[in-house]
Amino acid sequence: MFTYKITLKSDLNHGTFYWVTNVNAQCEEEAVTAAEHLFLEQIGASNQWDFSDYEAVKL
Repeated sequence: MFTYKITLKSDLNHGTFYWVTNVNAQCEEEAVTAAEHLFLEQIGASNQWDFSDYEAVKL
């Protein structure tokens, strides 16, 4: 088993969403799949979300 830091990116209508997580897997493909599954679990618990950081850039 190896530990992977996975960043998933999704371009949405009103912005871009990134999901960054660490997972244990045998290979990169399994790591991406594991990260996707963790993301789906977290989406279901959105009432527990708390954005702890942000970046604001005046355009």
